[in-house]
Amino acid sequence: MPHIDIIGGGMAGLALGIQLQQKGYNTTIYEQHSVAGGLCTSWQRGAYTFNGCLHWVLGARSGISFYHFWKELFDIDQLSFYMPTERVVFDVPLPDKNGCKKFFFYTNINQFEHYLLSIAPEDATEIAHWCKQVRMIMPLLDYLPPVWPDKLLARTKLALKMIRLLPLLPFMRQWGKLTNRTYSQRFNNVFLRKAISMLYDAEMRMTVLIFAQAYAAKQVAQYPIGGSAYFASQLVARYSSLGGTLRLSAKVKNIIVSNNKAQGVVLSNGERTMADFVVSAADWHWTVFDALGGQYLNKALSRLQHPPKDEVFFSYCRLFIGVALPMTDVPHFARIATEPITLPDGTHYDHLEVETYNNDPTLAPHGCVTMAVNLLTREGEWWISLRKNNISAYRETKQQLETELLQRLEQYYGAEWRSRVEVTDVVTPATFYRYTGNFWGSSQGWSPRPDITKRLPIGYTLPQLHNFMLCGHWTEAGGGIPVAIYSARKVAKLIELNFRK
Repeated sequence: MPHIDIIGGGMAGLALGIQLQQKGYNTTIYEQHSVAGGLCTSWQRGAYTFNGCLHWVLGARSGISFYHFWKELFDIDQLSFYMPTERVVFDVPLPDKNGCKKFFFYTNINQFEHYLLSIAPEDATEIAHWCKQVRMIMPLLDYLPPVWPDKLLARTKLALKMIRLLPLLPFMRQWGKLTNRTYSQRFNNVFLRKAISMLYDAEMRMTVLIFAQAYAAKQVAQYPIGGSAYFASQLVARYSSLGGTLRLSAKVKNIIVSNNKAQGVVLSNGERTMADFVVSAADWHWTVFDALGGQYLNKALSRLQHPPKDEVFFSYCRLFIGVALPMTDVPHFARIATEPITLPDGTHYDHLEVETYNNDPTLAPHGCVTMAVNLLTREGEWWISLRKNNISAYRETKQQLETELLQRLEQYYGAEWRSRVEVTDVVTPATFYRYTGNFWGSSQGWSPRPDITKRLPIGYTLPQLHNFMLCGHWTEAGGGIPVAIYSARKVAKLIELNFRK
């Protein structure tokens, strides 16, 4: 059988390796880091484990196509998941009718609707309209994206069932024009109007928000107990059991091309390996402009060598904290009001986004908890440049950021909380870039475009280059692990078709 080299041992590379091994191909995955999983990772600091990625897994339970995609890769049913009562709880700068300055974004749609009506009965019509959209989407998730069977009769039957998706057309047309901030203006209640405008750090399309609500309400998106690295290890174990070769600490320098056909890879130590087909599940920008030397482009792709900042998904500065307190009464995901804070890169915030992993006992000793403060930034290039050019200044900047964040958290949680902090760790976009190679430290590849009808000129192939494909969260705007495993499934089928020719 043909041999396929896969660059990148993140979730896309692992998923692709599993798919291809199951189809009988021989594969080798080259991962630059000492562990596989890419962005889906965790790490130890003392007795604490810091979860570096997953907030929830789409397809954790049946009721959506992604569940079937995971089942193709490993037995996801063996894992334990947690579904919080609230997706997020956040501070609002004015009180509701009951004097409460917190907004509760409940996962159960009935509970959410009841809550909204209790604080804003004057907006009953719009509340019902909103929640109706979530309920309309929920049963359609079984077919999104469609899992097309190989046999013609089964495909025909599924195509007929796809008629059920027709209500999505007017939904996308109507709600695709709205963001949470523009939609908030439809509400009369001042508290609710403000809360809806604050649902996301950045302005978000209502279509994205409503789909996310449907995922939560149907309980098909849940947090995996054990965290990100444990989840990724399930794919590593499955790939290895199928006979795949995973080479760690094996950084690829460039892709071997002859007569416009990819033929293997060259590692950073000079080693050359030959293959019948090459797939890059690594960073798109590095693949196109470094590993391939910018030789396989068109005008539209060339423009992405220096993309506008808003076309690349946010990176993060994150402060991880191990606290010798259980904090069981704290929401798992909250946005807390603080005095304005400005990152050294110039990004401004008037609140802090805090995750408290009190739902996962595997991440901390008994009676303790891990926490994470998340600060979104589009200034990844600034952090990467600082670390590269002045490592001492970079470390000093990280320490200053940690000190300032701990002071803000102490103001919110109290001096007792601060005295029980046992361990901390700060990561920046430079950290993401260092360990995964993602352009500007992006956490999810390309940003979704404001106009959802317009796509970036990206896909699974490059102009005039044969025996090569791209895979992973850079292949579609919005990225993330769902796109990574979906692209792996699609690329595996395309490779199979290529060798049938």
